[in-house]
Amino acid sequence: MNIANLTTAALASALLAAAPGARAQDADFASPTARAAHSSARLLSAGAPSGDVYRLGVEIALDPGTVTYWRNPGDAGAPPVFDFSASENVAAVETLYPAPKHIAEAGMTVAGYDESLIFPLRVTPKEAGRPVVLKLALIYAACAEICLPAKAKLSLALPTAGASPFAAKLAAAETLVPRPIGAGEAKLFVEVARAGAGAWRLRYLGPGRAADVFIEAPEPFIIDSAADGKGGFELKLGEGKQDGAIEARATIRTESGGFELPLTLD
Repeated sequence: MNIANLTTAALASALLAAAPGARAQDADFASPTARAAHSSARLLSAGAPSGDVYRLGVEIALDPGTVTYWRNPGDAGAPPVFDFSASENVAAVETLYPAPKHIAEAGMTVAGYDESLIFPLRVTPKEAGRPVVLKLALIYAACAEICLPAKAKLSLALPTAGASPFAAKLAAAETLVPRPIGAGEAKLFVEVARAGAGAWRLRYLGPGRAADVFIEAPEPFIIDSAADGKGGFELKLGEGKQDGAIEARATIRTESGGFELPLTLD
């Protein structure tokens, strides 16, 4: 099963759960749904914390034909903004990003999502054992025929007991987050060779087949990537003038998940 089908299979029930007929007891583990442009959003909880950390997710359900963006959209688009500052008894929130895909949009190529998805969260309370209320001011783009900003204010008192009906859905969403690979292992997963001025060829060496590659580089650099038709990927410097090595980060989406690793382009 490829990752697109896995995403659909794992998250298809999201729209059903958000419908008016959803079970009343689900409200203990999900915030009210906030409808926005071409989309809707809500918070989901996996239930009681593991140790002191709660597992949650921000679910964005997209209308058919709608696109939203990754943390680094590329040529156009705006990344989602997650503001948890109004939360109660929360020390830290880690937001995880599912591996995106390249999407053709208005003559450009962006990195994002064209189906409903969940951004997994890890929430650490300030004081364990005290009530935790997660409050999110969310801003994201929802692009159909036109691109519109979407906003949602979500709040959920985190449960400390009980079985969450969303636990399996959140676990499936977590499998779509690329696994971080350290610098020491990076050479076991990718091989990069210079292919001209401001150009490189990347070959994936890890498990499975690489479906897509995304390169994040510090400003002012923008590095475009595309399949080369030979089982590898072409990387090209789209913006910025190279003077020495560029320390970047590669996100690799495979048929069975993904990986994220440091990448030096010299």
